[in-house]
Order: sequence, then structure tokens, then C-alpha cells
Amino acid sequence: MHTSGAHCLIGTLRGYMFDLNLKKSRRQTISLLVIGIFLVSSCSSSPTLSLDDSVGAVSTQSTAESTAGGMTRQAITTSSTSSTSSTSADTSNSTNLEDDRDNYDQTVRQQFQELVQWQDKCYQKPKSCSVEDFTISGTKYHQALSEQMSLYAKSNINSRPGHGKREVAIESITLDDAASVAQVDACIYDTVILYMDGFIFNDRVSSSHTRWTLQLDNSRWKWIGFQILRRQYNTNICQEQK
Repeated sequence: MHTSGAHCLIGTLRGYMFDLNLKKSRRQTISLLVIGIFLVSSCSSSPTLSLDDSVGAVSTQSTAESTAGGMTRQAITTSSTSSTSSTSADTSNSTNLEDDRDNYDQTVRQQFQELVQWQDKCYQKPKSCSVEDFTISGTKYHQALSEQMSLYAKSNINSRPGHGKREVAIESITLDDAASVAQVDACIYDTVILYMDGFIFNDRVSSSHTRWTLQLDNSRWKWIGFQILRRQYNTNICQEQK
């Protein structure tokens, strides 16, 4: 009986211990399951700023900087191209202005020589001289030359072709585009002989540094002023300059 009771007690204790172990095993399993759920839950939650996100931000910033840099380079290239085009245009405009100035200067030079030829013809035939052909009416020079030609016509004073000559050497030309006025400095060597009633009236040789003022009138340059800067007789100061 005692042996039977002992076996029963031992069996009861073993069952209790097994139950404890089972419960312990269950608790461990439950604990592991809770930890697993927590870990899974943590992994599936939204992450905070990570290294990858920082790299992504840097990468995005680098891309933005690269794009901005590209746009800057493009802007610089465009600006450089525009600057080159502007420089080319300025150079072209400058060249055109220089060409226009050269043409302008050449026109003044040519028409000035024509004025000298007209004046020489007036001295040869004062009575048929039309001062308006090479001077602008209303100017002091027009008035003074008209009076001189009128006096020569009345007094029968004139020059003759081949009896002396007037050499005019242009020294400089200054243009005022705004006022359509040109200033011509010229040296004149004059050996023309003047006659009055068939007799020599004046055969003095002279040379002068002169300044002529011209104004554009209906596409023609005409004299409006004349000034003698220096004059010497019986010598050629124009030749001395050469």
C-alpha cells in the first residue's frame, strides 16, 4: 500500500513538472511569437531618414546641381555665342561705318576739286559765271564771291587758259555729319595771270595755306566759307611741305 502511494505521488509530481515545462514552453513560444510580431511590425513601419535616403537626397541634389550646372553652362555658352554674335555685329557695323566714312571723304574730296574747276572757269569768263553752282546763296562767301565776279565782269578782268595755273593740294578733311558740314584744309600754289582789257593786271605768284568750309546742299557739297591761314609771295610753301 505504501509502495502504491509512493508511485502515485511520484506520478503526480512528474505530471506537475511536465505541466510546468509545458506552460514554460508555451510562455517561451508566446514570447518568441510576440517578439517576432514586434520585429515584423517594426520592419514594416515607415523608416526614418536613413543613409540611403541621405544618399538619395545628395544624389537628387547632385542631379539638381548637375542640371543647374548644365543650365549655367548652357547660359554661359548662349551668352558667349550672343557676345560673339554681338562682337561680330559690332565689328561689321564698325567696318560699315569706316567704309561709309571713306566714301564720304572721297565724295568731299572729289566735289571740292570740282568746285575749284568751276571757280577757275568763272575767272576766265566772269560775265557768265553762276556763283550758285559752287556756293550756297545767303552765305557771306557767296555774297563776297558774287561781288568779286560782278566787279571783274564790269572791269573786263579775266584769266586765260594756259596762262599760269592754280594747284590745290588737300591737306586734311574734317566732317561734321550732324551739321552736314565739312572743313577742308588745302595748300594753294597760284601762278594764274589776270588780264584787264588785254593787258596784264596781276601776275604775282603766291602760295597759301587755306581753310574752306563746305555744306551739303541737295546732294552737292558747296562752299560757304573761306579763310587764308598763311600766304607768301614768289615762293611755293606747298612744295616746301613735301
